[in-house]
Amino acid sequence: MTTVVDIRRLRVDLDERTVLHDVDLRVDEGEVVCLLGANGSGKSTLVRAAVGLVPAAAGEISLFGRSLRTFRDFSRLGYVPQRANAASGVPATVREVVTSGRLARRRVFRPLTRADRAAVDDAIALVGLRDRAGDPVSSLSGGQQQRTLIARAAAAEPDMLVLDEPNAGVDQRSQEAFARALRTFVASGRTLLLVLHDMGPLASLVDRGVVLDNGRVVHDGALATAPATVAPGGVPDHHDDEHETGMFG
Repeated sequence: MTTVVDIRRLRVDLDERTVLHDVDLRVDEGEVVCLLGANGSGKSTLVRAAVGLVPAAAGEISLFGRSLRTFRDFSRLGYVPQRANAASGVPATVREVVTSGRLARRRVFRPLTRADRAAVDDAIALVGLRDRAGDPVSSLSGGQQQRTLIARAAAAEPDMLVLDEPNAGVDQRSQEAFARALRTFVASGRTLLLVLHDMGPLASLVDRGVVLDNGRVVHDGALATAPATVAPGGVPDHHDDEHETGMFG
């Protein structure tokens, strides 16, 4: 089994405060791993550290068997931060936003190839927005905008998606469409790392739950055996997390 994410004894300090304490996390190829925990437990900080957006004060992080310090093949990794806005004041269509995800696979200013166009079409279909492909992103609901960002990340054909609270503020119908899209993604053998405060329709997809409490891992295993403060398919005691934005924020 190939290890996609390997984090050992990670410590992260933010604003002179230790946010993560000696965290270990391993995610293998094809796994769906969900990070859970109460408000401020460090979930978003952990995924941001994993993709290189937050520096480690101590410990080791490896992606696809290579140290994060020397890892450069970021086309293998799709990351969508929490509370990202797909519209961002730019009058772009769904297709245009998703097409921008192909920049990880091609040189700037080069025309789209047949493979690029096929990947964009597949990504849009994956999230169930084929009928809205030509519409301005600003005309979409919050859930549809979130699915557009997932499609942008998926258009690069990554081996792993890292999604931080993808269901936050999303209606039930969009959550169900999103769950169907992710089932298709993981059915191809790819890897998924999620931060969730409400698993909803995604609960059946999750192989392993990792619960953080005050910056420490207190559970790593089946959702059914997670601490009582985290209910499988439900929500932790408090809403999530550090309110950070990411590389697409």
